[in-house]
Amino acid sequence: MAARTPEARRRAASIAADVQWAMTPNRTERTEAARRASPMSLDYWVAKTKAEGIVRDQDVQKAAENAYRAHMKQMSLKAARSRQARAAAARMPREGLRKSA
Repeated sequence: MAARTPEARRRAASIAADVQWAMTPNRTERTEAARRASPMSLDYWVAKTKAEGIVRDQDVQKAAENAYRAHMKQMSLKAARSRQARAAAARMPREGLRKSA
């Protein structure tokens, strides 16, 4: 079999993914494991907190909630800094755009 180009492999993978999703009766069930493993899920933070082994068993849930909130605040701060940097860059005069007379 001849080697396929990257574009042909991408096209074949895209078709295969569409076929798989077309044959999936319950999309929510199929993606459940990924959602639980996501940092957006409290289950993720409970598992991470337990794995660290620092917190007592009875305090794991509360520690996981705090870790989740801290993560969300960090993401918010990062987004705000990114927006500020973009705004500052937009205010800066563009060099090389003006034609000299």
